[in-house]
Amino acid sequence: MRHWATGVAVITTESPQGPHGMTVNSLLSVSLDPPTLLISLKRGSRTGGVIERTGRFTVNVLTAGQRALADRFTRRRVPGEGEFEGVRHRPSPDGGGPELDGSAVVLTCRMTQRMEVADHTLIVARATGVRVPPADGPRGPLLYAGRRYRSLAEPGAGPGPGAGLGPGLGPGSGLGLGPGLGPGSGPGETPEPSGPPPREG
Repeated sequence: MRHWATGVAVITTESPQGPHGMTVNSLLSVSLDPPTLLISLKRGSRTGGVIERTGRFTVNVLTAGQRALADRFTRRRVPGEGEFEGVRHRPSPDGGGPELDGSAVVLTCRMTQRMEVADHTLIVARATGVRVPPADGPRGPLLYAGRRYRSLAEPGAGPGPGAGLGPGLGPGSGLGLGPGLGPGSGPGETPEPSGPPPREG
């Protein structure tokens, strides 16, 4: 699955011990009417346990300029406010987890179904709130493919390596199509990018 490019998001939740966040790339749009999505978490993960108990979480879809946040929330910490120290965020007005400033979009979600598949738990959720935070920079998405974080070229960036692969692909954005890409991630897996990988709880 190293040739499959995905977006990157930080899932946040609130527990009695405080807020908690984790980086994921196992996120799937299921339906637009009603707006429904799915996340895949490793069975027994702390994050999954909190979501199952509270039924609420927030999806912060990251931009290409938020690689540092993606790296930060791959590291396991004790849940609590210290986990978000120095990270600009605000409480969710809809009862989800913290909303991260500068995200491409923020979705507050309510769990509607859960199912066990192999060694993962699939959580289906309804999006109950949508917010587009003020932009800190370009809103191009942060991508993950070929064991690396990647990004799309911004309009007008000009040609570069990979430009012949199609419109909008800029320097370094082969998205798994070029040589030298090792085993990588698919939904629900734990890859090893140049930096800590998206994790599962």
